[in-house]
Amino acid sequence: MVNLFSTEHPNKNSEKHYDELVGIEENKSNLLSSLSLLLDSSKIKDWLSKHHKKEIAIVNQIYSGTPLVILSGDVGCGKTALAQSIATPLSLKLDKKIMVFETPSNIRGSGLVGEISNRITEAFDQAKRNLGKEKSGILIIDEADDIATSRSQNQAHHEDRAGLNVLIKQIDLIRKEEINLAVILITNRVEALDPAVRRRTSLHLVFERPTGKKVEEVIKYILKDVDYDKSKFSEVINYIQSQDIPYSFSDLIHRVAKQAIYKAIEIDAPLTIDLFKTTLENTEPSPLID
Repeated sequence: MVNLFSTEHPNKNSEKHYDELVGIEENKSNLLSSLSLLLDSSKIKDWLSKHHKKEIAIVNQIYSGTPLVILSGDVGCGKTALAQSIATPLSLKLDKKIMVFETPSNIRGSGLVGEISNRITEAFDQAKRNLGKEKSGILIIDEADDIATSRSQNQAHHEDRAGLNVLIKQIDLIRKEEINLAVILITNRVEALDPAVRRRTSLHLVFERPTGKKVEEVIKYILKDVDYDKSKFSEVINYIQSQDIPYSFSDLIHRVAKQAIYKAIEIDAPLTIDLFKTTLENTEPSPLID
């Protein structure tokens, strides 16, 4: 049996986590905008009525499009955190409650014949049962390359292909059954996803490690309540940008900043930019995905 983890939005925890995602404002904005249209077609109808006095053929592609979003990119760059928290601002934007469902990490099961297909079907059925015809929701499938691997991959055997076919069928059924459900696939290896899945996406957002102004945004967020010399701030930025492998958002926030705080507590001293810089210099960026 597949046990989906579910949350109802809006909620304060998700609002806090969403606000803490710095340096990815464009992806936040694009995801929020796209999901609002995928889950509320009345906005499209209102726009059409206001700005055009007749039907526009291409708009039908939006109505009939697949409510599928792909978030791809390197680890530690905010994909999963954004997917898990986007429903709260979306709920406020649409003025309706949003349910979020997350598939378990063992969605593939134990490898028994037909198990992948059955578990994928069960996950979608469970989400749809909880929504009915009235509610709106998001189904998050993390590490989606586990079940959506391209059929051309040498290692893709019969069970993988069968599971992929079921995934595609379930995604297509959402519109046919008029269920107000959007699906978010998260992957670090978008090139491994089957072309049939990628063709169905209404939105594909790529997440990258912070560079340039985004690095400054992250460091300012980390040090926003700490007094520091501007010249030392520049030293930190220059050090980060001089690395051959960029630091990820997770590296800077969860590894460096947290370790600096732990050290400050240990030595019974305030958090300073010097302590942050020392911790930074002793923390290597996480490896890039091959």
